[in-house]
Amino acid sequence: MNETTRRFLFVLLFAVVFFQTGAHISQAFVNYPAWEFISAESFPAYHRVMTSGALRVLLLPRVIELALAVVVLWFCPRVLKRWMLVLAIALALWAFLSTVFIQLPIHRQLGALGNQPELLAQLRATDWLRQIPELLRAALYVWMMSFVVRPQVKAGVTEPETYDYKETA
Repeated sequence: MNETTRRFLFVLLFAVVFFQTGAHISQAFVNYPAWEFISAESFPAYHRVMTSGALRVLLLPRVIELALAVVVLWFCPRVLKRWMLVLAIALALWAFLSTVFIQLPIHRQLGALGNQPELLAQLRATDWLRQIPELLRAALYVWMMSFVVRPQVKAGVTEPETYDYKETA
């Protein structure tokens, strides 16, 4: 696989990662805090719609991200070190496992019992176990992208190519 294709795969992975990160940030900082204001009668239907949507918007992109990250790890752009991608995959897995083993059981209880203040508090408190690796992973991908987009030195040249942009009047 040529370097252009490797970089394209990384850029595609980057896009999926930031879609995923944005969805999680929206969930944690917009949706969860608002749930306490939803009436007990309305909450079960609202929660059912939100959790079914979350499967498409949060879980499916995570699976795509992990699969694509393994492909990018296998076909790593030359400017990246494999340990960077391994760390990114580990952080994504950490967030995924937190979702499966901590947040999903709380969501199941919320679906069965409604918006109980104790459950909502527990969900928000434990969500940091998912948000910390999400944010670290996002920062790591930004750092990796800085290598991918950096001008490259050509063989036999000591300085990277620069581009002169002339203003047209």
